[in-house]
Amino acid sequence: MARKRTYRVAVAQLRVDPKDQRLNLCGILEALDLAAAEGADFLVTPEMALTGYHGRFDKALRNELMARLCAACAAASVTAIVGAGDRRRGRTYNEQVVIGADGRIVGRHAKMMLTRGDRRWSAPGERLRVFRDRGLAFGCLICNDLWVTPGTGVPRDPRLTYQLARRGAEVIFHSVHSGQDRRYIPFHESNLALRAREGKLFIAVANAAARPAVNCASGVVGPDGQWLIRCRRRGRQFAVTDIAIEHGRRIPSRRQPR
Repeated sequence: MARKRTYRVAVAQLRVDPKDQRLNLCGILEALDLAAAEGADFLVTPEMALTGYHGRFDKALRNELMARLCAACAAASVTAIVGAGDRRRGRTYNEQVVIGADGRIVGRHAKMMLTRGDRRWSAPGERLRVFRDRGLAFGCLICNDLWVTPGTGVPRDPRLTYQLARRGAEVIFHSVHSGQDRRYIPFHESNLALRAREGKLFIAVANAAARPAVNCASGVVGPDGQWLIRCRRRGRQFAVTDIAIEHGRRIPSRRQPR
């Protein structure tokens, strides 16, 4: 018997304050409330959404706020992929923390393809994982992990999206903090389409809001390389869409952004 299951995926384009972790938590919790109200199964947030995009965050406060996020995920019954820094054994990492709908931490992904700026404060991740939650197999990538932008100091493109697809990932949750330079829009967005088509998977991308506008839209790209849903590049945005998966075959359905 063919088995098909539909998942509802939410993306949150949020402002990331470099100094105020508590303010960042408020933004994530608001997005979590919206995701729960829409019946979402998964929510993805921007890169370093909780701690700010740097290595100078307060580790104790980060842990306190992460515990609050775990409790909120359990109350909302939503699995959240949260961008946050962490510090372990004297090294700082740029990570995505996967918090299950029961409030437990499923795992984490540390950014592997660091830019020159990242390398001033962050150690590279070394492990690529496929996570499983609610019956969905998915991978996590952070910003340059996916598109390996030329000029960022990465010597080669390991095609991490394709590696995850080969390992069975059906969706990739992509947390981004890419900035405002409009020259990168064609490169970033065409790469989302290319990598989704190559891997025959969905990519759910959440960028950090910027003024006047970000250089890669937030939204969900289907296995055909087309946007199922795409947010405006300007300001805070939230979008939700359904994806249906049947025996590894991804069948997109469409829903309009809010």
